[in-house]
Amino acid sequence: MRVQLLQAITIAASAIVATTFTLNNARSVQKSTAIMAKKMKRKKSGFGQMSDGEEETAAGASVWLPVLGLASREDLPTEENQVKLVDTMAQQLIDPRTNPNGAVSVVNYNSKRTYCFSASCSSCKIPLTKAKILDPNAETDDVDPRLECDFCGATYNLSTGKVLSEDKESRGLLDGLVKGFMANNNKVPLATYELGDKGGKVMINIS
Repeated sequence: MRVQLLQAITIAASAIVATTFTLNNARSVQKSTAIMAKKMKRKKSGFGQMSDGEEETAAGASVWLPVLGLASREDLPTEENQVKLVDTMAQQLIDPRTNPNGAVSVVNYNSKRTYCFSASCSSCKIPLTKAKILDPNAETDDVDPRLECDFCGATYNLSTGKVLSEDKESRGLLDGLVKGFMANNNKVPLATYELGDKGGKVMINIS
């Protein structure tokens, strides 16, 4: 009888420990998800005026670097709704094999706003120079334009880089088969960057 009672107590204690671990683990996951969502919501692509000292690299601060491929803001692409590459020469963006000049993509959307993002698709790694610029829709609250990779069909919010639903209805049969075959099931958010102006020099926030 005493042995059975001890066994029952041991089982109950184990259940309590397991439940506590599960709850703590769930809270940890929720906290991490909330932090990531907050960062995604806060960081947006675009062009703005920088304040003095904003390029400082203190812990938790923005990291602004000069875009060496542009002499001034006037050198930014003026063609509307076309993806253009701009060399930054920023060491943090340079890949000797695929991006030796630390290039980023820049889009002048309807001459209203300039967007800056990764030079290549984050899902298939193909350059985005022929990507299609799409108008805002319900997924972007009818505010932010979208970008569709011409190779794999991955679609992103041009401001936040968030992965969006693909516009499969606009594809032809062959195009749909190719994009369906090449598409990565695990789509990755597109890296986006802020651009700024400081003393007439174009800066990029790579933090």
